[in-house]
Amino acid sequence: MKAPAFMPIPVSALIGSPRRLVTAIVLFVALDLSVLLINLWIAEQVARDAVAINLAGRQRMLSQQTTKALLLATLPNHGQNTESAQKEFEDAFGLFSKTLTAFADGGETSGGDGPPVRLQPVRGEGARAVAAARQLITPLSQRNFQDPAERAWAADYMVRHNREILTLMNHLTSALEHDSISRTQDLRAIQTGAFVLALANFLIIVLGMVRKYRSVEQDSRRWREIARHDPLTGIANRKAFTELAGAILMRASGDGQSGAVLMLDLDGFKPINDRFGHPAGDQILIALAERLEATARATDVVARLGGDEFAILCPLLHRKEDIAQFCERLVATVVDIPDDDFAGCKLGVSIGIAVYPEDGYDLKHLTALADRAMYAAKRAGGNCWRIA
Repeated sequence: MKAPAFMPIPVSALIGSPRRLVTAIVLFVALDLSVLLINLWIAEQVARDAVAINLAGRQRMLSQQTTKALLLATLPNHGQNTESAQKEFEDAFGLFSKTLTAFADGGETSGGDGPPVRLQPVRGEGARAVAAARQLITPLSQRNFQDPAERAWAADYMVRHNREILTLMNHLTSALEHDSISRTQDLRAIQTGAFVLALANFLIIVLGMVRKYRSVEQDSRRWREIARHDPLTGIANRKAFTELAGAILMRASGDGQSGAVLMLDLDGFKPINDRFGHPAGDQILIALAERLEATARATDVVARLGGDEFAILCPLLHRKEDIAQFCERLVATVVDIPDDDFAGCKLGVSIGIAVYPEDGYDLKHLTALADRAMYAAKRAGGNCWRIA
């Protein structure tokens, strides 16, 4: 019969190697930070792509505005409105050209709300659309728009190529949207991978500590078992008897239950030790422990306190006739132990008994009373029992 025991396990025992744990934690933090940084990167990239897509959409409006301004500037008898249209054309065409250059080579252009915006060079389908659009507007960049004939030519040129320019800007917008989605998906995949790695690393830390905890707990339990068992006989030792009996008596006190504490000391053991040596005496003690456990009930606690002294706690053993029958069986068991190897040696046992609740529930007091009763049995000739 064993009582549960709790022993806190230090963290140092769980982590095994502090360096390994620190490495795992640093890796977990690094992966976690990488997920955060990728989040920020995605947010910045999405914002940058949104600006580029908006500017590509603005290019369509600027091409329309350029064509309209040129047409207005070529109207006869337009007066001051011609100058205003000329100014509108120059502003719209200049911003259109500047933005195309920023898309092609990377650089700054004016944003939708005024402040400058830096664009990255476009690649792939978007780059081809930009290159084609730049090639289309190159003839316009080489004309003198102060000359009415030049303005008329430019207006005719824009009308003829307007649809083509709009189509190219639509391609640019679609390419930017496609690149943004693809880039975001790639970043999301990297983010997911980093998160999975961080989670896997965290699980490895947890599972490693759980496995280490179980290993340490098993070792601790094994050492506790060793510390509570007599190394020679394998039964409970004094420490285990004190813990188990104390717990049983505490419960018995709360429930008002009865029982008995028996102290046993061998008679005639010293002559066997002196005559046949300690190995022979050890065989006697081992055999006695086995017989005591076999004779005791399942609820009893049998322990070797030291030397040839044993103790038995018997819950619910209270009536004198029951105690007498139990002690008689114990005496008979001990008498039968010596065999032919110990010729001429007679072994017996003196038993002292204290009962509760009559003698209280304090283990120290009960064992002291039972010990006195045991010595009274010895003085009476031994191989008998006495109740305190």
